[in-house]
Amino acid sequence: MEFRDIVNRDIVNLENCEDEAIHIPGLIQPHGFLIAVDVNTSIINVCSENISEFLAIDYTAVLGKPINSVFEFSLDSHLKDIQEDTGEQKITFNEVCAGKLLAFTIHKSDNTIIVEGETTENHPNEEAKLYNASKKLLSYIEDTNSLKDLCNSVAQAIKEITGYDRVMIYKFDQEYNGEVYAEVKEEHLEPFLGLHYPHTDIPPQARALYIKNLLRIIGDVNYQPVKLFTYDKSNLETLDLGLSVLRSVSPIHVQYLNNMGVGATLTVSLLHKGKLWGLIACHHYGTKFLSQEVRNTVKLHGHFITSQIDVRILNEQYEISNQANQCVDKLTAKELPFVRASVQELFNDDAIYNLCNSNGVVAFIGSEYYTKGNVPEENKLASYIDLLVKEKNQNTFISSNMPQLHQLENGVLQEFPGVLFYRLDNVNYIAWFRVPTIKTITWAGDPSKAIEKDKNGLSPRKSFQSFEERVKDTSKPWLTPEIEAAQKFRLFLQSLVRSILTNEDKERQRILSENLKAVNTELENISWISTHDLQEPLRKIRMMASTLLENPEQYQVTDIVVKRITRMAKSAERMQNLVRNILDYNKTSAELQELEDIDFYALMVKIEEDIKESLKEEGATMQVSKDLPTISGIPFLIKQCVLNIISNALKFKFPERDVVIQVYTDVADEKSDLYHVVAIKDNGIGFDQEHKDKIFKIFSRLHSKSEFEGTGIGLAFCKKIMLKHNGFIRADGVKDEGAIIRLYFPK
Repeated sequence: MEFRDIVNRDIVNLENCEDEAIHIPGLIQPHGFLIAVDVNTSIINVCSENISEFLAIDYTAVLGKPINSVFEFSLDSHLKDIQEDTGEQKITFNEVCAGKLLAFTIHKSDNTIIVEGETTENHPNEEAKLYNASKKLLSYIEDTNSLKDLCNSVAQAIKEITGYDRVMIYKFDQEYNGEVYAEVKEEHLEPFLGLHYPHTDIPPQARALYIKNLLRIIGDVNYQPVKLFTYDKSNLETLDLGLSVLRSVSPIHVQYLNNMGVGATLTVSLLHKGKLWGLIACHHYGTKFLSQEVRNTVKLHGHFITSQIDVRILNEQYEISNQANQCVDKLTAKELPFVRASVQELFNDDAIYNLCNSNGVVAFIGSEYYTKGNVPEENKLASYIDLLVKEKNQNTFISSNMPQLHQLENGVLQEFPGVLFYRLDNVNYIAWFRVPTIKTITWAGDPSKAIEKDKNGLSPRKSFQSFEERVKDTSKPWLTPEIEAAQKFRLFLQSLVRSILTNEDKERQRILSENLKAVNTELENISWISTHDLQEPLRKIRMMASTLLENPEQYQVTDIVVKRITRMAKSAERMQNLVRNILDYNKTSAELQELEDIDFYALMVKIEEDIKESLKEEGATMQVSKDLPTISGIPFLIKQCVLNIISNALKFKFPERDVVIQVYTDVADEKSDLYHVVAIKDNGIGFDQEHKDKIFKIFSRLHSKSEFEGTGIGLAFCKKIMLKHNGFIRADGVKDEGAIIRLYFPK
């Protein structure tokens, strides 16, 4: 059988380290051995070169063999457990093998089960010591107040448990720059507490592995890596060691630790809400190995820290939240009328910017600016707000470093780098501002020199001497209780503004209503004038014309003058009819009569009797269906409506055929389930369908006065009558064939 190693030989340097596949090095640390088993066959397909140092068997004799042929005990139950979804990533246990006590760790990686073994020893007092250390965790809750105090206590406990020279709690910011948040160390060592480390120290793929695998140990920084081997027929190219205890670390990281003078490390991930919050970083300045039990105890302490993060942060923010809510309550408790002056009253109170510990606040409401405190000048404010409004069209925007996000030539972003912006609606908004704070950050070495160049090429920085950097163009960050207080006030202001605008709208409507009443009164006066002052002269004109036309010889009126007097009389008659129709049209709105049940068939019989002379003169025939409905209405108005429609049918008759008018219930109409539909159909000249809406407009005519007499009010009058009856009217026509007028009465 032929064998080959699976070492990843891609060349790694500081220019491509962020792409380094650190989870598949094909190498392990030498203080333990590793074998990998195919899940389906239980055949060993990977083995570390150094297995003979632990089990007195060569890797060449292991590869291709069943797993149970290697050990003096059966792994079947453990292999079964690790394949079941129990929520445990790893299984750990101790077993004697080849006369040695070994600590085993088993985990699954894709279709492979990885078994790792390390030599260990029984320490009689260790179990009790670790139990007592774990039990003390609960006392930390009572003994510490802040998150920082808790981290210091946990760091002290971990140093006592592990014996490392230095134990640090390392906390990340949003960009994954790190800060030594708590530290316990040997007295002779230089303190790292408060130092910051650039995000480049821990590249993205390393952070991803910290989330996946919560503990990583390097017992001897200067170890010589051990190769992993497979056999040719296994078809295995790489092995994912993301969860491995023994995984060999990046050579760049080893160089980094050597530059720091560190001999051994232990790192435990601190996860909060699924993200990497920080690390427990233990340094020793010689070699150091820990038992599985000690490692698990350190992990437990890490879990305890992360379980307390939210509680401690809430405790620390309680006072801020209390003060902010007092400011909000003071503002929202004001009894304010729904007028613009109420907004100004709010902005007269310092609480409006103190509620979120800002330097000033500005609101734009109804084309007016309201300000309090230190805010941008009005000529600069517009460009600032324009940036915020365009920011992904969000209703909320929060930042403490605006100059790093945007650029404006007027310098307003540098003057006010902190902003808390809320839209009240599409136009109005409120924004709180903060001025810059000059912050001094002490780095462990110059962050701009995280990569150094020497005769050997690029390497991690060698200097970790404190380096101070003054950061400007940023404000204090907005804390959660401050944001919540601003949001709470924003909702109150939003409600107040809506009420003010609604109240103003009601006032405008009231004024418009009063103006409309005044106009209607004037129109009624015009109607009165029409009734009396206009009709009287018209009657006199017609009477004088009639006198002259009855005996033209007596008044020596020539034929030409007779014709002119005749035209004058007809014009006066048309004008009288127009005035009368206008009065009838206006009278429709003023009628307040109660509705009565109307038998439409009986109404049509009466109408036909009333106009039989007109029908006879025009040679017209009416065909009235007996299935007409009973409707609710004002009888004289409905009668007038029908008479106007019939009058139009007679007026607009087709010259070459007798008039036929049909009145029936249109049950096929699409709205017949909701309305009684009465159709009045004629065979007259009809009209183009494009004019079906125009004919209902007052004074609207489709034909000239010379062709057909009329005022253009008839169908407009009908439309008004139908609206008064909560119905409507519709017309359909075909040119030279006829028209159908449908009346819709609610059922």
